[in-house]
Amino acid sequence: MESQAESSSQYRRVHLPPRSEYRFELEPHEKLSIRLVQGRTQSGEEPDAEIFGAELVGGTQERWYPFGDEAKAAVSSWRGAEIEVAGSASTEYLADEPSPVYTAYSNLHLYLERQRIQARQALRADAKLLSTLAGSVLDPSYIAPRTTDQGTETESDPSGTAASTVYRPEGQGPRVMVLGPESAGKTSLVKFLANYALRSPAVASLGKGEAGKVAESLRTGGDGIIYPNMEANLSEEAKKEKREEEKRSDITGWWPVVVNLDPSDGAPPLPCCLSALPLSPLPLASLPSASPAFPLGTNTSTTGAIPPGTSTAHGVAPLSLWLGKENVRDNERHFRRVVDWLAEGVERRLARDFRSRMSGLVIDTPGVITADARSKYAFIQHCVKAFKVDTIVVLGHEKLNLEMTKLFASPAATAQTAEIPGSQGQRLPRVNVIKLPKSGGVVELDDTYRSRLKALQVKTYFYGGISSAGGNTESGVPKAVLPGHSDPLGGVPSLSPYSTTIPFDLLEIYKIGQESLAPSSALPIGASRTITETQLVKLDPTNSAADQTSLLHSVLALIQPPRGGGGAGQPDSSTNPTDDEIIGAPILGFVHVADIDTVRKKITVLSPSAGRLPSKTAIIGSLDWQDV
Repeated sequence: MESQAESSSQYRRVHLPPRSEYRFELEPHEKLSIRLVQGRTQSGEEPDAEIFGAELVGGTQERWYPFGDEAKAAVSSWRGAEIEVAGSASTEYLADEPSPVYTAYSNLHLYLERQRIQARQALRADAKLLSTLAGSVLDPSYIAPRTTDQGTETESDPSGTAASTVYRPEGQGPRVMVLGPESAGKTSLVKFLANYALRSPAVASLGKGEAGKVAESLRTGGDGIIYPNMEANLSEEAKKEKREEEKRSDITGWWPVVVNLDPSDGAPPLPCCLSALPLSPLPLASLPSASPAFPLGTNTSTTGAIPPGTSTAHGVAPLSLWLGKENVRDNERHFRRVVDWLAEGVERRLARDFRSRMSGLVIDTPGVITADARSKYAFIQHCVKAFKVDTIVVLGHEKLNLEMTKLFASPAATAQTAEIPGSQGQRLPRVNVIKLPKSGGVVELDDTYRSRLKALQVKTYFYGGISSAGGNTESGVPKAVLPGHSDPLGGVPSLSPYSTTIPFDLLEIYKIGQESLAPSSALPIGASRTITETQLVKLDPTNSAADQTSLLHSVLALIQPPRGGGGAGQPDSSTNPTDDEIIGAPILGFVHVADIDTVRKKITVLSPSAGRLPSKTAIIGSLDWQDV
C-alpha cells in the first residue's frame, strides 16, 4: 500500500500557458516520464507540446515519453497544453521569461525553409545538372583537397595539394553552422532545426517531370537518359521498387544532413569522432531526447535493430572519421585534415542524394574559447571554407558575432570571397551571419558530468541499452517502474559483447602524430621535425612496453582498410599506407582493449557482437574506458 501511495504521489499535472516552457534537469538515478494530456485548451484549441522541436503526440492511449541518464530538456507549447509528469527531478520549473524558441529560432527555421524550397526549384528546373552531379562521383577512390593548407606537404604524404572537389553551387540547400561558447545550447539548437526540417509540410522530391525521371533513372543504376517505354522494360522487382520510391516521394519533410564537428559530444558513434548524419522523416520524423547518451537523438546500426517507440533514437548510418581527441585544439592541423575528408565525403553524398542536397546541412561545432581569437578563429574559418557554409548562427556572444561579421559578412570580406581549392575557379558562397539569444534554460556542464557521460556512451556502444524493469527493487520490495521505462532509453536493445584474442602482428594499430609537439621556433637552427602533426606512427606492442601500456583499456577505431584489406589470418597492408589513407578512412566499428598478454603476444579485445572483425586496421586516440 505504501508503494502504491508513493507511486501515485509521483504523478502530477503541469499546465503550460501558450508560448511557455517547462524545464527539468535530472541528477544521477533520477527518471522522469511525460505525456501530453488530451483535451482542448482554455481558448478552445488543440493542445501541442514539443521538446527541442520534436512533437509530443497525444492520443486515446497513454503515450509516455521517458527521460533519464541525467537528461536536461524543456517542453515547449505554442497554443498551450497540459502535461502529466511521473517521477522526480531535482530541478523543474516553468520558465518566467519568454523562450527564443517562439521568436528567433522559429524565424531562423522559416529562413532556412525558403532556401530549401529555392534549391528544390533549381533542381527541378535543370535535369542535366542531376546527370552531371551523379557522374562526378563515379570514381569511388578520391583525395580530399586541402582547404586552407594547400602548401602543406610531408615526405610521406604529399597528397591533397592538387585534388579536385565535386562541389557545385547549383541546387544547394542551406548550409548553416552554429557557433557559440561552451554550454550555449548549440546542440539543442541544431536538434531543434533538424526536427523542424523533418516535420516540415514540404515534400523533398523532384516531382514527376523531366528532373524526376532523370533522378529515377540514376537511382536504379541508369545513365540518367530518358528512353521511350522505360517502365515497360522494367522487371517486376524493379517496378515494385519504383512504387515504393513513389510512396516515399509523397512523404512530407526534408532530409537534412547533421554534421557534428564537436568530438566531445559523443554523437554517433562515440566521442573523439567527427560525423555526418543523414536524416530522413522515415520511420519517425523526430530526434528524441530521452538520454544525453544520444546527444543528437541518433544512434548507429552497430548496436542492433531499434524497435519503434516514443524514445527510439533515430537510426542512422553516419560517415564517421576518427579524430582521437576530445579537444580540437590538441592537434589543430590533424583536425583540419579530418574536416577536409569529412567535407568531401559529404559533397559526394549530396551529389547523388538529391533530397539531402536540397535539404542542406546543419553543423554543430565545438565551444569557442577566448584563445581562439589569437589565431583569428582559424579552425572556424577552415570549417566554413571546407563545408562552403552560407549561414553562420552565433548564440549569445556579442564579440564573436562581431568577429564573424568582420571575417565573413563585411563588405570587404564579401568582395574578396576565396576560390575553392580544386573547383576550377568556383568561389565560396557569401556568408550571412545571424546573432541569436541563448535560451535561459541552458545548463553549465562540469567535467565530472562529462566524464560520466563519456563512460555511458562507450558502455552503451558495447552493451546496448539497460532496461529499468529488471532488478528494480528497494529493500527487497519490487519498485514500480515509471511508464515508458520498461524498455531501454533510446530503444537500443541489450547486447552480449564478445571477447576475442588477436596476435600482436595481425592487428595494425596507428596513431596520428605525437601527443605534444614543440613549436617550430623552439627547434635548433636548421633542424626539422621527424614527426609532423599528421604523420602516421605505427605502434609496435611486440617490442615496446610503452605501446603496450598505451593500448591497455583504450578504445580503438577500426577503419576501412586503405587497400582492400588482407585475407583471413593476414594483415591488411603489405606496405605502409600514407597519412591520408588512414586519416580519411571511414570508421567501421570499435573494439575495447581489455587485456594484453605479453607472454603469448596477444591482445584481448571486446566487440559489440560476435563474428569476424570488420577490419584489422585500427587507430588509437585518447579515448579509454574500463569495463567495470
